[in-house]
Amino acid sequence: MFSVHLYDAPVGMIERSRGGIRFTYADAVLENETIHALSISLPKRPEPYPNRQAGAFFRNLLPEQAYKRLVAAAANTTPENNFALLGAIGGECPGAVSIWPEGQHPPEVDYYQPLTDADLLTLFTSSGSAALGSAITRGRLSLPGVQEKLALMRQDDAAWKLPLNGAVTSHILKQPTEQFPDLLENELFCMALGQKAGLEVPSTGRVSENVRVLWVERFDRVTTDRSSGVPRRKLHQEDFCQVLRVEPDRKYESDGGPGMRACAEVIREHSSLPATDLPRMARWAGFNYLIGNEDAHAKNLAFLYTEDGLRLTPHYDLVSTEVYPGLERSLAMKIGRSWNIRSVQRSDWRLLAERVSLPWSTVRSLLLELAECVTAEASDVMKRCEEDFGMANVYSMTAKVIDRHAVQLTRQLTAV
Repeated sequence: MFSVHLYDAPVGMIERSRGGIRFTYADAVLENETIHALSISLPKRPEPYPNRQAGAFFRNLLPEQAYKRLVAAAANTTPENNFALLGAIGGECPGAVSIWPEGQHPPEVDYYQPLTDADLLTLFTSSGSAALGSAITRGRLSLPGVQEKLALMRQDDAAWKLPLNGAVTSHILKQPTEQFPDLLENELFCMALGQKAGLEVPSTGRVSENVRVLWVERFDRVTTDRSSGVPRRKLHQEDFCQVLRVEPDRKYESDGGPGMRACAEVIREHSSLPATDLPRMARWAGFNYLIGNEDAHAKNLAFLYTEDGLRLTPHYDLVSTEVYPGLERSLAMKIGRSWNIRSVQRSDWRLLAERVSLPWSTVRSLLLELAECVTAEASDVMKRCEEDFGMANVYSMTAKVIDRHAVQLTRQLTAV
């Protein structure tokens, strides 16, 4: 049995159950109206939540595929033992949730190990899997997704620090991969272009000239009063697979996961400002189309718990997958009726507008403005990336994808 904390305060317990994980709220939480539920999918109630209701929320906190196998090996367990993994690495998770074995609790004082460039190079190399896995387990760091990554602390552009035993972090660092050349530069370019195109995105950069690793500033960690000794505090978040009780291996619509309509319904029902967040989602879909991102799934949409209610988080994991010819050409979420990004028609965009409950005139104007802005800014963003991060073929490859999709989109939406 493990203790579940929210904002470092206990809110309930998880235990291994037949078939997975069972979650029960603490009585004190049920009686306190100022404490919100752990998830939209887990409203407060005295009865335990069985695995079919609670399991997806917790499993969506964990790594996936080969990255999960790496972490499981470091934690001396198996990738299938999700309960043991949560107990081993659940100290610093997405949002404000953390998980602690019996007798343990969030640290009252955060401790860190300073890292040099040499240390970072050891962690982020093809032969550094054991070192990366050890760092994750020492820090009790759980980050979802397929790509190998590590959460670290950096304050005021000072040295990078490895958190110890669940200490709060500030940035996520992503491991480059041989399978997808220039993936680091790809994401740097697309995130910078997204910002220019009016999307809300977190700050990104390269670790250093010597360390070819991408950093992304966490939007679920915010700076507090430094004099208090706590440099960051947690904000809660949950992705749309957690909201909809969808397992991480079903995040793609073709596997039975959420599509545009289901995600839009989540926003309409739960966002404190759906009139803003629904157009933001449509803009996100249009931008992913323009850059050729076929991997935009429901775990790439999330809510942030703010003082003013639930709002869409900044957009993340913006990359062009279309520049990699070996990938299957199938959208994670279809646009209209189309699963192929290269075959999207005007009718598909009209259907998308209908599915997100926005007027066609609004979506059409938004898409045309987006296509014009992205094509106008791509060249300058490419030059800035080359100056900051060095030359990479992926910049011009992505620009060609953008030009092709922008021309097609503009032609379709301006045709009489």
